[in-house]
Amino acid sequence: MLNIDLNELEDKLKPVIGIVDSIEPIGNHNLQRHLVYKLSCGNKKYVIKIYYKKNRWNRELASLKIFANTEVLVPKIVDYGVSNNGLEWLIYDYIEGELLSQVDKKLSLDNLKEIYYGMGRQLGIIHYYKEFNFFGSMDENARSIQGFTTYREYFEDLINRMLSELYSFEHQNLILLKQAENQLKSMYSILDEVNKATLCHNDFGPRNILVSEVDGKYYLKAIIDFEQCIPTDVDEELVQVYLPLIEKNKVLAESFKLGYEKFGVINKDKLNSKKDFYNLHKGLGICAWAKEVDYEYYLEGIKILEETMNKFRPHH
Repeated sequence: MLNIDLNELEDKLKPVIGIVDSIEPIGNHNLQRHLVYKLSCGNKKYVIKIYYKKNRWNRELASLKIFANTEVLVPKIVDYGVSNNGLEWLIYDYIEGELLSQVDKKLSLDNLKEIYYGMGRQLGIIHYYKEFNFFGSMDENARSIQGFTTYREYFEDLINRMLSELYSFEHQNLILLKQAENQLKSMYSILDEVNKATLCHNDFGPRNILVSEVDGKYYLKAIIDFEQCIPTDVDEELVQVYLPLIEKNKVLAESFKLGYEKFGVINKDKLNSKKDFYNLHKGLGICAWAKEVDYEYYLEGIKILEETMNKFRPHH
C-alpha cells in the first residue's frame, strides 16, 4: 500500500520550496500508481508527484524537459529527485484549472470547438516536435532504455510482458482473451510498416486536459500526465484519440483535425486499417492490470475485446 509521512515530506521540501502551509491530496490515489499532492507555500502553489510504479517518473520528466519553453502547454518543473529509499519524486508549478472531463458537459459547442482545436494543435506539436531513433521507454534525459530500433522488436516485447501479466491470474473470459491474443498476433505485419518513432503522450484526452474559465468562457491551460509518453507509432495514439471522437462528435473531431493539421496529416483510411489491431492491444492491456484495481475498467477492456472480435467471427 502506498503511504508517506507528510511531516517528513514537509521537512524534506523546506530547502526546495520553503515552509509548506498545507498539503492536500489531488491524484487518483485509489489506483495505487502514485501519490499526488497540492502544496501551498505562502502565495505559491506546487504539485508534488511521488511515483510508485517503475518507469513513469523518467518518462514524465523527459517529456516535461523536452517541452519546457516550447508552445506545448506543460507544467514547469521546479525540482525532482530520488529519495534515499528509492522513491522517485517530481515537483512542478501548480496550474489553476479544472479537468476538461469534469466541465465539458456544461460548455457550449463553440467553446468546445475552440478547446478541441487547441488540443489538436497541442498533440500535433508533440508528435512533430522531434524525431527519435528508438522506440519504447526513455530515461529522464530522453535516451533509450530498452535499445529497440524497430517498432516490431519494441511491440513484441511489450505484448510478451503484457501477456505474462494477463495470464498470471484467473479470468472467466479466458477463451475470449486467447482468441484476441491469436488475432492480434496474426496481424503483426502492421508492425513492419512503422518506420518512424514519434513521441506520443499515450493518455491524451479530456481527463488530462486542464482548462480554466475567464468571464464565462473556458480556455485550454495545460496538458498533464506524461508518464506514458514514449516514442512509438503515431497512428496508435490517433486511433485512440481521433477515431472515437468522430463517433462521439463529428464537429469536435473536425476542430481537432484542423488544429492537428497545422503540423501533420491525419490519414483516416490508414487509421481505420489499424483500428482493430490497436483496439485488441488496448483491451488486452486493460485486462492485464485492471481486474483487482478497477473492476469497472476491466469490464470495459472485456467489452472492447468482445466488440472487436465480433468483426472477425463469421456472421450467418
